[in-house]
Order: sequence, then structure tokens, then C-alpha cells
Amino acid sequence: MTAVRAVRHWVGRSARTGRGRVLLAAVTAVALAIPSVIGFLLVSAADDGGGAPERVASIGVMAPLSGASADAGSSVRNAVTLAVEEANRDRTVPGWKLEVVAHDDLSRPDGGAAGADLFADDKRMIGVVGPLSSSVAMVSLDRLGEAGLPVISPSNAEPTLTERPEAPDDRPYPTYFRLSGTDEQLSAVAADYAVHTLGRSRISVVDGSPDYGMITLAERFARDAREAGATVPAVHRVEGGSTDDDEIERTARAIRDEAPDLVYLATGAAFAGELRQAFADEGVSVQVLGADGLLSHDYVERAQSLADGDVITDLSVPASRLPSAGAFVAAYTKRFGAPEGLDNLLPDGSSAGSASESGSTGQTGQTGQNSPSSESSPSSENGQSGLSGGSETATPQGRVQPSADTRSNQRRGDGAAGAAANSSGSSDLSEQERAVQRSRDAELAVLRADAIPPVAAYAYDAARALIRAAAAVLPGRTEVSKAARAAVVDAVGAGEYAGVTGRIAFDARGDLRSPRVALYSVLAERFVPLQVEAGG
Repeated sequence: MTAVRAVRHWVGRSARTGRGRVLLAAVTAVALAIPSVIGFLLVSAADDGGGAPERVASIGVMAPLSGASADAGSSVRNAVTLAVEEANRDRTVPGWKLEVVAHDDLSRPDGGAAGADLFADDKRMIGVVGPLSSSVAMVSLDRLGEAGLPVISPSNAEPTLTERPEAPDDRPYPTYFRLSGTDEQLSAVAADYAVHTLGRSRISVVDGSPDYGMITLAERFARDAREAGATVPAVHRVEGGSTDDDEIERTARAIRDEAPDLVYLATGAAFAGELRQAFADEGVSVQVLGADGLLSHDYVERAQSLADGDVITDLSVPASRLPSAGAFVAAYTKRFGAPEGLDNLLPDGSSAGSASESGSTGQTGQTGQNSPSSESSPSSENGQSGLSGGSETATPQGRVQPSADTRSNQRRGDGAAGAAANSSGSSDLSEQERAVQRSRDAELAVLRADAIPPVAAYAYDAARALIRAAAAVLPGRTEVSKAARAAVVDAVGAGEYAGVTGRIAFDARGDLRSPRVALYSVLAERFVPLQVEAGG
């Protein structure tokens, strides 16, 4: 229309004459034809080698991209972007180009509702990765399901998203899948660890969990701990997302009076960190066992050294404990960069040499040259990865000690370890110096892997599950129709493959068949992987 208006203005003064009217009609016809010509050229440019034009399908990302959970949400967006870029490069879906559409759900129900409307109305949308929060899922899944969109969450834990308590055989959201375990599994593992591994018998419980009108995570833990033989004096209900001083002090005094030998916290990280300081103020010296909300730097920054030895449970296994994660870590780090200052976390703060320069993850057979899309089976079943490198040793009590190699490095204290690390190509290195170099390379590999939020690897597998399904459904189709979406849902549900996080296969409710629970110990404001347990 802009071109037409310009033409009309150009010939306007002569339009009253017959010649002017003829000229106006002729030029207007040419102008109207211009968009069609341009459109033809664009379609022709997209035509690869004279075949059918390349079409576009979208994968949505619903995650918190701002606020306290932005690190996790951004890593999810990055991981999905990585998977899509690899698929486009490899032409995984013939005749189709994939794109990522990300929505910041703010980790709030209203943000989730807005994202659901956005994705449901997108005619190119083939599936959604996310949301991360169960509260967001509960307000968005109906709308996404009505649009027929397959949804794969890397982290939702609320059990009722896949099973109604009043109708166990009824699947609430037929297009929904998740790659994490549930709060039911997280609670069972935490209670067993508290009673049978740590040997605790009197456990105070603080409940700041989201309340969906059913049993909360903290209430599940209290039930499971009592069934395992422990005494739970009370479950203290708090506003776990706040840092109200009065509530924190009141809770700390109540727990002091209960004299527990363990405190279970299912709250936000900020509240837990401030409560940890309040324990010290009240003279309470006790270990904390935390739910996944504490797996945040906000907790350790507020609690500082008081958190050392605390144990945190989570439904995402860290990359250093995933046998097939090496290539993903290398590709993710190459594409999005590694956090600055990783070298400074090593014992003497010096460079780690070849590992930092080459992008090697330290994992056998998994270097930066291997394609992250490789579907090799995990090399072990217990979550132990070649990335671990022996950088720390965690005791059953949750305390973490440096490994023998690390202690050796610390004892050297004369900069020799740093010199060896910076001279990795030198022929006059002693065997001892080479051993130190290998140890430091392995330690940096672990740091690099665990600097990536664990949920990223699960988001990468979620995106790949959608891409694999799209590759089976879209070729030969001309649009992302509702029938195509339904076929993608069926393909996701029937699919089974070796992913970065393990075997990807769903049961009839959309739950992962083999979920796991990771336990971390806190050491010097870091979360050190302790062990991985089966969640099923």
C-alpha cells in the first residue's frame, strides 16, 4: 500500500486527463505486482536446489528469563537454542527450518497464562519446552492442550500434573510430558537419606512449599520420615518466598526449643539463607537437609560458611554425573561461554592449562569434537561420570573433603602446580607434575560442567525429543496443522532414545520411566555433587 500511495502522489496532478487516468492505472498495476514479485523471489531463494520451499516450525520455551530464577531459565533457552541450531545445521527435519520462540513466564501463573495464549495462537508452533515451575504449569497446560501442543517440562515436580488423586487412571493433560521425577520421589529419597544414611532421629521441618490444595513437599517429607522411624515434632508453615525478620526469628526460636539433630527446609533460597543465620544467633548448631529450592547461590551467599556440610536434594542430575554429557557441555560452553573465574576455584587459583584452552570436558571419549547429538548409551547406570576427576570426596554425613590430589596441590603452595599447569606441552615435566596437571584439568572439567545449571541438560533432551518427533511427522507436510501436532504428541510418547540425561522414555501418564534424585553437599559456597539415587 505504501508503494501504491507513492505512485498516486506522483501522478496525481495529471489524473484529471485521460492520459493521466491511463498512466495511473498502469503504474498502479505495476506497483501492486511488486509484492508478488518480491514474494516469488523470496520463495525461490528458500528453494534449495529447485525443490519445495523450506518451511518454518517453532519450538516454544516457557521459562523465567528475569528475576531470581533467570539463570536457570536462561540456561533452558540456551539449551533449546543449541538443539535447534544443531538440527538446522544437520537438516534433521527435511524441508523445514526450526526456530525458537522464548517467553518469560516470570515464574508466575499470570506469566504462564500469557505464554500459553502466545504459543497456542502461533500457527508455526510444533511444541513447547517448559515450564519450569509447577504453579506455572497448572495454569498453562489446559490452554496448550486445547491447541494440541506437545509440552515437555524439564523440571515440574507436582505429582498431580500427571495423575489425579481421585482418578489415578485419568491423565489430566494428554499432551504433557516431563523429564523430572516428582515431589513424591524427592521426599522419599530425602527421608531415607536423613534417617538411614545420616542416622537422624529427631527432625524439625520448615514448610514454605507451594500449596496447591494438596499435600506439600514438606508434609510429604514429614510423613516419610516418621514412617522411616524418625520423630518430627512439628511442621512449621512459613511464607517461604519472603525474608520477613519476625517470621525468621520466630521460626529459629521454635526450632531451638525442639532440639532437633536435623532440620529439613522446603522454602525459597533467600528465606533459608536468612534462617541459617538466625540459627547461629539462637545458638542452634544443626545440619540442614534442603529441598531443591535451596539449590541456589542466594542460599549460600546468605548463609555463607554456616551452610558448609548441608545437603540439598534435587530432581536434576548435574552434568558432571551424567555419563553422556561431555559433548553437550563442550558444545554449550563453546556456544554460550563459560562463567568467568572458574580457574580461581582451583586450589592455588592458577590456570588449568589444556582443559581450559581446548574445551575438553575431561570425559573419556567425549571431547569438544564429538557431536552433542550423538545418541550413545550412558556408560554406567549409577550416574558416575568420567568428569568427576576426584576433585572432592563427600562423606556419608554430607561433609566434603578435598581429594588426595587436591590436598597435594594445596600442600605444594610454591606455585609449582601452577607452573606445571601452564607448561602442559613441555617435555621436561616430571611425572609428578604431569599428574598434578591431569588432576587440575579434571577438576576444571567438573567445575565447567557443574557451572551449567543442571536443568539445561534436561531442556536440551526435551528439545531433542520434540525435534525427533517433528522429523518423523513434518516432512511432506505443508503446514503445522492440528493433525501434525497430534502426530508429534504420539511420536514423543512412543519415542525412546539415549539422551544426555539418560534414557528418554515416557510411561502412559507422560512421566519419565527412570527418574533420579541428586544429592549435593555444600562446600565453600559451592554445591558439590554427593550421590545420585533412583527416584522410581
